[in-house]
Amino acid sequence: MLVGVTGARGEVGRGVVTDLLENGYDVRAITHSGWEDAPIEDVYQLDVEDYGAVEEAIRPCDRVIHLAGVRSPVGVPDVDVLRTNVVGTYNVLLASGRSGVEGIALASSDCTFGYTFTKNRPEILYLPLDEEHPTRPDDSYGLSKVLMERTAEAMVQRFGYSVASMRISWVIDPAKYRTEEFDELTRDPKGGYYNFWSYIDLRDTARGFRLAIEKDLGGHEIFQIAARDTRLRTPSAELIDRFFPGVDKRIEFTGHESLEDSRKAERVLGFTPKHSWRD
Repeated sequence: MLVGVTGARGEVGRGVVTDLLENGYDVRAITHSGWEDAPIEDVYQLDVEDYGAVEEAIRPCDRVIHLAGVRSPVGVPDVDVLRTNVVGTYNVLLASGRSGVEGIALASSDCTFGYTFTKNRPEILYLPLDEEHPTRPDDSYGLSKVLMERTAEAMVQRFGYSVASMRISWVIDPAKYRTEEFDELTRDPKGGYYNFWSYIDLRDTARGFRLAIEKDLGGHEIFQIAARDTRLRTPSAELIDRFFPGVDKRIEFTGHESLEDSRKAERVLGFTPKHSWRD
């Protein structure tokens, strides 16, 4: 089975490609700027905003994992963030449908909740956050991810394929866990509440995307993808009382439980985060 991976050269993309190869898949790496030291020969260079190039690259693929796009709005004009992420996703979904691709996984984000880059943060209704919580970003990045999910819904209606929108948290390479910089982050509550102190190990991220294309969802589904724990040494209940006083707690927080709920991914995809920075 041939899996096309857009954004294959990026940090997440490299992890995804490695996981796919280790699990017996053939991979076409689709990148914006080439990949000289790629572990495969099938590397296709293109701009995801160029529909013709996207369709040509995807045409032989059986499954697609779409990671390409602007990964942060910092230092990037808002219109460029929105255009690249939304148009790129539309092109990938349209080309996949016309090429007969049966399963697609998209890189969405927990920024859809409207807290990370948003200028005027909305009220958090309950914790832990799950796929049913309202999404209200007012920034270009979070909005682009909401629109990507809505585009997936429309394309499923059109083509009837399987699409998983993976709301990944902050993806961390395990090599960073023992750095001084990361250690400082684990001790600084003020420095991480913008995404509820959540994260996801790169290895778990890659496995999650693979599980998503292996499952026939019968339509479009959104999945929250985060580690079981926060990236802080402070207990979760203490963080909630300090930063989100009075919020509805839908589970009992007794330790360092994540404030993002990935149980739907466990139920539907069989995805359980295996790695923690505490290991």
